[in-house]
Amino acid sequence: MKNYIVYDREGKILRTGICPDDMMEIQAQKDEFVMEGVANDIEDKIIDRQVIRRTEEEINMIKERMKPDPKELLIQQKMQEMLREQAIDKLKKEGKL
Repeated sequence: MKNYIVYDREGKILRTGICPDDMMEIQAQKDEFVMEGVANDIEDKIIDRQVIRRTEEEINMIKERMKPDPKELLIQQKMQEMLREQAIDKLKKEGKL
């Protein structure tokens, strides 16, 4: 088994994992590269096929981009609430509640 890192031309780590030794090359898709190793997709990047730690500024920018939009959270919560109410109504009509 081998640990692998799949990354793009800019050195952004797209995914990591473990696979059988003879299947590492098929982990990369079009315009992707694969190498053996272990990395953190937020804290590391690939430069010249080497795992390099990002700067704190880069890490903070990535984390900021990953924060969910508060409006989107409200929408998701409302959708869950509405679906739950619909499910309860349907189960009551079916005599299951």
